[in-house]
Amino acid sequence: MKINIYIIFTVLLMFTTSCEKDLGELNLDPTRVTEVGLRLMLPEIISQSMYSEAGTGGRAIGIVMQQFFGLDAQQLAYNDYVMGEELMNNYWRTGLYAGALRSCDVMIKQATVEGASFYSGVGKIVMANQYGIATSWFGDIPMSQALLGTENLKPAYDSQQSVYSSVISMLDEAISLLGSASGYAGGDVIYDGDAGAWIKTARALKARFLMHQAKRTPGNYAAALSEIAGSYAASSEQAIFTFGTALTANYPLAKFGIGRPGTLGFHPQFAAMLEGDPRGDLFYIDDGSGNLLYYDPAFPFTKNDASIPMISFAELKFMEAEAQLAGGGDASAALKAGIMASMELSGADLVAGEAYADAVIAGGIDVETIITEAYKGYYGHAFGSTWANYRRTGFPVLTPASNGVNGLNPSGVVPQRFLYVSSETQTNSENVAAARAAQGGGLLDAKLWAFE
Repeated sequence: MKINIYIIFTVLLMFTTSCEKDLGELNLDPTRVTEVGLRLMLPEIISQSMYSEAGTGGRAIGIVMQQFFGLDAQQLAYNDYVMGEELMNNYWRTGLYAGALRSCDVMIKQATVEGASFYSGVGKIVMANQYGIATSWFGDIPMSQALLGTENLKPAYDSQQSVYSSVISMLDEAISLLGSASGYAGGDVIYDGDAGAWIKTARALKARFLMHQAKRTPGNYAAALSEIAGSYAASSEQAIFTFGTALTANYPLAKFGIGRPGTLGFHPQFAAMLEGDPRGDLFYIDDGSGNLLYYDPAFPFTKNDASIPMISFAELKFMEAEAQLAGGGDASAALKAGIMASMELSGADLVAGEAYADAVIAGGIDVETIITEAYKGYYGHAFGSTWANYRRTGFPVLTPASNGVNGLNPSGVVPQRFLYVSSETQTNSENVAAARAAQGGGLLDAKLWAFE
């Protein structure tokens, strides 16, 4: 017995002295992946970011902007601007911060270590776009203290002005990295490793977020035109992501139409605006009982395998037209190009589309004309840009919902923002309260800095 105890003690002593550095490795699961290759990270990052464009936020904006109309369930309440803290909770938590942004952060850091500047650059483009969209939806958001994990579980909120500034800087960093891109090994499901094409996308996104702030900084019109000049020269260059046909990989508008049939319709006012427009028959159908339905499996923006731009050539040209007009220039060519690019993206008849575009231009061009055409041109894929345009310019002219006055929207105006989400108000309440106070309130009718 004494011999056995001695042997056991000796073995333990040898183990603890000679193998102390390896103790931590005993807790590692050899079957569990601890690091993923960059070529496997990038497809997930792109698909997650593209999915969010027309998820809950896109549908809610579509209702607010009177392109969709709720027919049943929660969508009925959204018609009257009853959109609480729970509305965007899943987007904020799993789509944005623990989703696309976190994945971008991981890829950028790993790419930096590996010297793979292509992945760092593309990661910064996707990240910048996600932050830019999020600040346009919520106003002040966590950025400088976000993505720190357990180091900071209650991040402070950065002002919208500083977020936009950081977004522009991040896109400039991406352009610099991609200017001497290295390390591409696959996974780019949009451009297959074409760094120059990504640089054009970065410049298009710079124009988008410069235009978001144009009401605050009129000089942004000229800056946006400079970026546009170095971006897409044709619709064939736009960053297109094609969804899959499986129900686990399809476009969110298709997924919702299949899973929640009859709950979301097409707004009658928007249908009236599309009379004589070649795109109308590709956007909605009449079910024969007085309801206009947005979903049809053959429609370009509600089919499973929809091809959706991160930012479209049409958006680029509509921005160009607005910026040219603001500078006293002739916006007719850019406006026509925007309309035609939208016709092409929608699969409309291009001959009829050109006749439509010529008629629009012949009627005279002003800001309302451009923004109204962008409103039609962004349908189905760029709801956030439609909302940003409306809050900047007041166009197209919309009549607020007759029952839109409520505790979340006391003035009854067309909503100006989304509420901060319940997961934040419950776990990061002090910073949420500070953000609301800094912006003069946090209800749906509180205008955001860029759009005041």
